[in-house]
Amino acid sequence: MMKKSMACLGAVFVLLFACNKEQVATENTSQLQTENVAKQDVLSYVDPFIGTGGHGHTFPGATVPFGMVQLSPDNLTKERWDWTSGYHYSDSTLLGFSHTHLSGTGVGDLLDILVMPFVSSYPQNTDNEMKHLYATYQKEDEQASAGYYSVYLSEPDIKAELTASARVGVHRYTFGNKGTPQLLVDLGYAQNYDKAVDTYFKVESDTKLVGYRKSSGWAKFQPVYFTMEFSQPFNYQLYQDKTTVSGDTVQAEKTEAVLSFPQSAGNSITVKVGISYASIDGAGKNIALEAPEFDFEKTKLAAENLWRNQLNKIEVKDSDKLSKTKFYTALYHAFIAPHLFSDANGEYYGADGKTHKADGYNRYTLFSLWDTFRALHPLLTITNPELVDDLVKSMVAFYDEAGVLPTWDLMSNETDVMIGYHAVPVLVDAYLKGLTTVSGEKLLEASKTSAMQNRFGIDLFRKYGYIPSELEVEAVSKTLEYAYDDWAIAQLAKSLDKEKDYQYFSKRAQAYNQLFDANVGFMRGKDQHGRWVKNFSPTHVDHRTTDYTEANAWQYTWFVPHDVIGLKALFGGEQAFINKLDQLFTVSSEMEGDVSPDISGLIGQYAHGNEPCHHIPYLYAFTQQKWKGEARIKEIRERMYRAEPDGLAGNDDVGQMSSWYVLSALGFYPVNPADGRFVFGTPLFEQVTIKLADNKEFVIGEQGNTGDNFVDAIKLNGQSLKRHYLTYDEVMAGGSLSFLFQQ
Repeated sequence: MMKKSMACLGAVFVLLFACNKEQVATENTSQLQTENVAKQDVLSYVDPFIGTGGHGHTFPGATVPFGMVQLSPDNLTKERWDWTSGYHYSDSTLLGFSHTHLSGTGVGDLLDILVMPFVSSYPQNTDNEMKHLYATYQKEDEQASAGYYSVYLSEPDIKAELTASARVGVHRYTFGNKGTPQLLVDLGYAQNYDKAVDTYFKVESDTKLVGYRKSSGWAKFQPVYFTMEFSQPFNYQLYQDKTTVSGDTVQAEKTEAVLSFPQSAGNSITVKVGISYASIDGAGKNIALEAPEFDFEKTKLAAENLWRNQLNKIEVKDSDKLSKTKFYTALYHAFIAPHLFSDANGEYYGADGKTHKADGYNRYTLFSLWDTFRALHPLLTITNPELVDDLVKSMVAFYDEAGVLPTWDLMSNETDVMIGYHAVPVLVDAYLKGLTTVSGEKLLEASKTSAMQNRFGIDLFRKYGYIPSELEVEAVSKTLEYAYDDWAIAQLAKSLDKEKDYQYFSKRAQAYNQLFDANVGFMRGKDQHGRWVKNFSPTHVDHRTTDYTEANAWQYTWFVPHDVIGLKALFGGEQAFINKLDQLFTVSSEMEGDVSPDISGLIGQYAHGNEPCHHIPYLYAFTQQKWKGEARIKEIRERMYRAEPDGLAGNDDVGQMSSWYVLSALGFYPVNPADGRFVFGTPLFEQVTIKLADNKEFVIGEQGNTGDNFVDAIKLNGQSLKRHYLTYDEVMAGGSLSFLFQQ
């Protein structure tokens, strides 16, 4: 990166600016000069197209931080894995704009309430594999920024623009003079990922349309209610599966509405769409509160300001525009979910299928906990500590409604797609950091309920002290992850002086010892008689039939984040531990079996494109060869994150991949996400300021970083640290952290 030369250039530009401000301001300066003489708007570093290509599975549309609405284009082409967000950068076939989207997941769902502008006769122009109204566009006619998306459709001569508030999507369509301006509202769309089972329209006036869409997909049952208000009166025709029906209402499995508007060149129509997971009335009230006027620009400005305030919580000072683009886009993606789920009046759809009211908090959903417990939730405790209590209360409310904490909560549906009970470390971390008002006794009750289930091999885990491979699939991964979650329960019990629980779960947390085979140097499956599984290969992958979840023995052997010292001892000491880490990154990347596309971003057998590996480079910090971890962190930041549509090494997984980059750019990472510690790596930027409550700041700086040397010493508030970590309390107290590099 040649940081030293860039810093010198920056100093020259600042000097020139000081000497002749007027002259420099009027010159056609380079981007680098502009960055040094004027503070850039943080939004200029956000590129929502990053991650929309390859296997990133992000979407480019309009949303606000943690918003209920994600209003984005859909070019879904049948059920293809890389289209799980409804969009893929390689595709230029537009089917419309729907109001709910998943960011970076490996499974598709949502895509509710599709709106498509057109000028032809309906249902013509459906000669594609989706048999759906469509238009094509050029990539150069597409724009996206934080809180805004637009695309120009040249053939029908329509410009579409999207923005959003928390619970309302706002559209603006500007029509040319090629036909009658029309909008298709399709509730039967997205059948491949999210099958509509009951849909309903009612025309309430010539400027208002209401209804609902109830569907079954990854979320087994998902109701979405809506109210649409239009800036111009319309004529309408309702359809049941593309067949016309009379009257002002229609209810069926698949329904559509076609709205026609006066024909005139440059006709601009603004549409406000409030959504609710509780009622049509709630959707209308959401509009009344958040978007009472037909003012697209006002809503767009408000969305941009929300993003500006959120992203400015971390201020980067550095001359490297490319890295800042990667950083702030990663920060943007980290703040898309969890999604707001309750209406302005507090009502929401509960995990028991009933309507509830959140009392004194906002209900959130979309907890991809197998992914996000690792880095996203620890990041939020720094950037959004005030949000954490709502997230905790949301998970506890889910427990009260469903009888168990969420594992992978999708719109109040438990999907059970991943392993572990990782709500536990998130709740424990929040409690130990003092960020929740929920009592420790309630959290312990809920955590123990998850840990004492009789499914997913948890009963076997209790009986044998590990999970026998012939009795449960993914036995090694489940044993390791249950052991970590039990460590978190033990810490909560200890803080509450529950000695019996502390001892019980501390013992379960040591289960990882049962599965380490010192003869081969890997975590390996055992049968119920304690015999190692036969035909073991550390590179074999098939999580449907083998011992590992979306990984192999090379990748899962390191998952003991709560006892790295104990793991080192199993290897036979520090040097053997280092040697095995070195091998992980240098062995062949070849794998056997049914290799999941999730296992991507390979360096040797290290797979950065999937979550089980994310903490591994930081394990070097527990040794005397920390510099090796720094080298790998730098390599990962450069190779696995690029400022391009195909810029992510794997699925962003609701912000986890992005959160890794954010924290690793700051210079530390939560190896154990619930112990309040951030293990040191190496910083990316010249200076970073984390804005905290009460006007406090935590400033991270570096000295002597040439880009190819390593950290020699670290100082906290001017005092040398003799440990490999920083605590959460030290960050939140404000102050300074300095990384001094070798000269």
